[in-house]
Amino acid sequence: MWHGFSNALSHAFELAFTTVLFVLIGLWLDGRAGTRPLFTVTLGLLAVIALAVRAYYSYMAQIERDEEGKPWLHKSR
Repeated sequence: MWHGFSNALSHAFELAFTTVLFVLIGLWLDGRAGTRPLFTVTLGLLAVIALAVRAYYSYMAQIERDEEGKPWLHKSR
């Protein structure tokens, strides 16, 4: 039961930390280059999109592992 909680907490931390890290890097780059919202928005969106794609493919791989060998997957003749 606690294994699911641990996975959810680690995924939530990964989503939040990665997004904040990319936004902070974007703020730093914007401060150095003088282009205030450009890098912040770009890197923030890049982080969110990349994390969404990663979550989708991780979920699909987990579903495949969970359903491997299940009787409803066998084709009837």
